[in-house]
Amino acid sequence: MNDTEPDILQLTRDKEIIDEYFSLIVKDELDISMNFSNEYIITENIVSKKQILVKTFSDFIRINSPLYFLLQALIHKINSGILRRAQMTKALESFREHQ
Repeated sequence: MNDTEPDILQLTRDKEIIDEYFSLIVKDELDISMNFSNEYIITENIVSKKQILVKTFSDFIRINSPLYFLLQALIHKINSGILRRAQMTKALESFREHQ
């Protein structure tokens, strides 16, 4: 697979999907409704030259340990390639169907 294939998460292109996925998972796991678009930035790893998510968590997230660790885990999964675009879109579609 290469970066042009649809299952590869391209952070800049897929930011809205990432934001919506974070909101869905946090709502499902912790029953917290929140917009996460300003809780991280997209930047380039200076060693690998790949785009990564870097947390810029607000005080609300930093003092809420379960939320902090959940978001940290999601960001790690995205940065390490464990969480794929197809998984995220499938979860979002499933959620929309059951609303």
